[in-house]
Amino acid sequence: MQNIFTLSQKFQFLRRPRPLVTALAIVALIAVVALAAVNATATPRNEAEVRIGSWVNELNNDKLTQSRQEAQRNLEAAGEAAVPQLLVALRSDNTALRRNAADMLGFIASPQATTALRDTLRNDPAPAVRRNAAWALGEIQATSAINDLQQASITDRSASVRGSAADSLARIRSVLAKASSVNEQWIGAYAAAPSQADLVYLAAKRDVLVSSDNGKNWTKLENVLPSQVSALAVNPNDSQKIYAGVEAMGLYASDDGGKTWHALNTGITATPGARESISAIAIDPDDAKVLYIARGVWIGTGRVEFYPTGLMASRDGGKTWHALTAGSSAEEIAKLAFRDGQLYGLAGDRVLTLVTPR
Repeated sequence: MQNIFTLSQKFQFLRRPRPLVTALAIVALIAVVALAAVNATATPRNEAEVRIGSWVNELNNDKLTQSRQEAQRNLEAAGEAAVPQLLVALRSDNTALRRNAADMLGFIASPQATTALRDTLRNDPAPAVRRNAAWALGEIQATSAINDLQQASITDRSASVRGSAADSLARIRSVLAKASSVNEQWIGAYAAAPSQADLVYLAAKRDVLVSSDNGKNWTKLENVLPSQVSALAVNPNDSQKIYAGVEAMGLYASDDGGKTWHALNTGITATPGARESISAIAIDPDDAKVLYIARGVWIGTGRVEFYPTGLMASRDGGKTWHALTAGSSAEEIAKLAFRDGQLYGLAGDRVLTLVTPR
């Protein structure tokens, strides 16, 4: 028994760490960690990111210097790899940097920049930045930005932003026509669903074409409309509910994504001997039962001209309509849009603030 106890004590002694050896091991470990830290500092984590960062920094120059031009060429060549740092620059306090970052994102045309550019178009305080964001969204051909571009083309305080947004919408329209194999001249109107960003409707003659994947693939609903469409709008809460201004036949609605349509013309009086047309439709985003339409007539034989007949409103989802004194412009109201609870109309180059009942 005594021998066993002594042997056990010997094993415990052998297992005890020797103070000097332990201290040396700790010192060695610290040295290894310090050396690794030095090497990590000396060698960049990603040299490509460092280069891209230096090019992005050149964009804060308001003047188009040779170094900025070279940086822009390098960023465009870097493509998708440059997008993350350009998106950071898009949130900078430097206006020139934000403006030039939006510009570069347009040249790169990466879909991953769409959300940030849409936010910039809606909220950036600088018109030049919003203008470049609108242009970039057109270069990206982002169908999810259609509603933002339409709103900006009507309600933005800057004429240059409105023009840039309108140009991008025209570009997207051409892209949709090509993707859907439709003659662009046949397109009467197109609209994106506010509640489903990848859903797009396109009206061409009496057909309705539907894409649920941002315009890549299309389903054609043939001859579902009674005539050519002049305006189109999608309910903000129900992506299957669509309103269409139909030439000479007033307003029509579909509750099933364009498959079937019915007239909503109670209170809309026709002008005898004239071809009626609805030039614009707006749905109140705060109350989808409240609708507005801008109307006019085409008059003439050899030279046909459009004469506005005013604005009408419905508070029951289009079942009944009444005329408003607002919107009695001598010019056609080509577009309608809401912003911050207020309805605006675009007549030529002028933005009209329309008094709307609440």
